[in-house]
Amino acid sequence: MKTSFLSILFLLSLLAMALSCKKDRDLHPNGWVTDPTNLPQPPKGCKIVRTTYKNPSVGRTGDQLWEPETVTLDDGRKVPVSCVTKTTCLYDNQNRIVEIRSQYLDNQYWLFKYTYTSDFVITYQEYSGKTKPYIEIDTTSLNDQGLINRRQGLGEPYYFYNQDDQLVDREPDRPGQSQVYIDGNMVEYVVYQSWGMRDGEWFAYDRFLQRYSYLTTRPNLPVIHQFRGNESRNLPLKEIWQLESSPDFGTQQVYQKTYTYWYDQQGQVKRRIVHGKPLIGGWLIEDDLYGVGVTDFEYECP
Repeated sequence: MKTSFLSILFLLSLLAMALSCKKDRDLHPNGWVTDPTNLPQPPKGCKIVRTTYKNPSVGRTGDQLWEPETVTLDDGRKVPVSCVTKTTCLYDNQNRIVEIRSQYLDNQYWLFKYTYTSDFVITYQEYSGKTKPYIEIDTTSLNDQGLINRRQGLGEPYYFYNQDDQLVDREPDRPGQSQVYIDGNMVEYVVYQSWGMRDGEWFAYDRFLQRYSYLTTRPNLPVIHQFRGNESRNLPLKEIWQLESSPDFGTQQVYQKTYTYWYDQQGQVKRRIVHGKPLIGGWLIEDDLYGVGVTDFEYECP
């Protein structure tokens, strides 16, 4: 009887595993999975060539529902979403981004074109507008590594990078780094902070920080804007927004975002779901409606 009982338990566990696998296949007929443990690392040298961005479709009807579906968040809630933006990316023969075109739900578009010289990147941007196109052209100087040394325009550099070409400082006239990395991953980002002088020393107050944790077994998505430097080495899992010495909220965590991923059988990220929620009352969420954003990725590989 004891052996028979154990055998039944074993068969039941196999059945549960089979049902679980079938459920994943039913949800994603393309073979996408959420657990990358048994997947290979993604191919090297791939470029993101298309993205599709969706957010909650509550209140949309008719033509406003563009490729609708329902997604499951990290907390188990199911949310109806539909597309609001489709973006295509073009690269030159040096794998540098040369064009990004985003088509929006309301038939408007945003176009960026990039032209490179040995010392500059020239950015042309065009927005369709509701009445007439808006056009702007900007020339930004590059450092010896081909990275921009300021946010835009010409003048003294104030962007500085580490040995891995990751941006670490954009406030050189103040002490400390605005972006802190550990093992190639940005763990702290200073969104803004005010500065004061006390006893001849600078001190920061009214700070807004973002802190990150990562899935260290998987590489991050390919960089699109190479001239802006490298991003974190691995995929982010959680982002915490924290205020310090805020006149309204004091020092506390105010907002959280979690990242979940679907992978194809090559180990590439095919879908990223970002779910944000306030941690305290009175804190407004970001622009994404209800704090949910879904991005699908398409690649071109060598």
